[in-house]
Amino acid sequence: MRSLALLSAVAAATLAGCIDEAAPSTEPAAPNQLRDDGKADGGAPLWAGLTSVTIERSADDPCNHGARALGDDPITYDDWARQRAGVRNICFEVWSPGVTDVDNPDFWRLLDVQVHYRLAGGAWQTDYVASNGRRYNNRRYQWSLDFALDPIANAHSLVGVGAPLEILSEGNGWARVARELEVYFTVNGRVLNSPANRAFVVRYEGQARTPSLAPQAGGYVLGDIVTCGAGALRVGWGAGFFAVDVRDASAVAALGAGLDGSLIYGAPVARSGDLLSTVFSSQTTDAGQTLPSYRDAGGARVTPTGSSMRVELDVYDRAAGTIRTLGTTFTGCERVAN
Repeated sequence: MRSLALLSAVAAATLAGCIDEAAPSTEPAAPNQLRDDGKADGGAPLWAGLTSVTIERSADDPCNHGARALGDDPITYDDWARQRAGVRNICFEVWSPGVTDVDNPDFWRLLDVQVHYRLAGGAWQTDYVASNGRRYNNRRYQWSLDFALDPIANAHSLVGVGAPLEILSEGNGWARVARELEVYFTVNGRVLNSPANRAFVVRYEGQARTPSLAPQAGGYVLGDIVTCGAGALRVGWGAGFFAVDVRDASAVAALGAGLDGSLIYGAPVARSGDLLSTVFSSQTTDAGQTLPSYRDAGGARVTPTGSSMRVELDVYDRAAGTIRTLGTTFTGCERVAN
């Protein structure tokens, strides 16, 4: 029985890509995923690999013992992962003789392990990756797919998801979209990425608002707070929200250019003839300004500069696959006495 147990233990260590405690100078049997020659620090051996991903409701190990290998295929992060998963980690192991195969309290000084990540099309960000302990002669590292990384869960509209994105389906004021996060790691400056020598990919999928507003012939402003240019722009309070009514023909054409369906607006916008309306969730006061400003988290702003006010609407351009801003500046603005 003891022989069977010993064989099982050796087999488990081999499957895990770890090395025998009695042979600390032997590199793990699993492929070394570090790029270039896999050496660092003056030619000393350095190995990293056994990349895995764990997206589970729960697990007795933060890396689920490497049960789900991470390779070239994207990690799908969908509504189930967003709402139900309690464990969301990317893990990998590092081996360096004399550093990871002994209880070395200074391992963190000798192994500079970092993560580099970006939403596709964005700027790279960098952070350190913490080790969650030793596995035989390797040291294991864990990077959490934190909720703050999710571009869909943290967006107030499709525009807030950002671009590039993929629209999977649309209907009833919502769209199902996908956006990708690119991730790779470095160990003492050596790149650890997918077997195809490219960044790992987390594919976020989920629902995003595509807000709309019903056309209303009289507009949405019930009481004026600011007016500009003899009524070209009215900003005021509506039925439980702040509202903007635009009556200048050129401004209506500019701000309403995508209401033919070519653009998806981040905030609700409606056009009724020569009248364009939108609504806002908050009113604030900008430093140094006497006129108020307005913001909608979906992607709209009214910003004062002296006696001028600029109306901006963020939109997703279907043809170009980009986020851009429509804007018009109004002059001769003044606050209405209440």
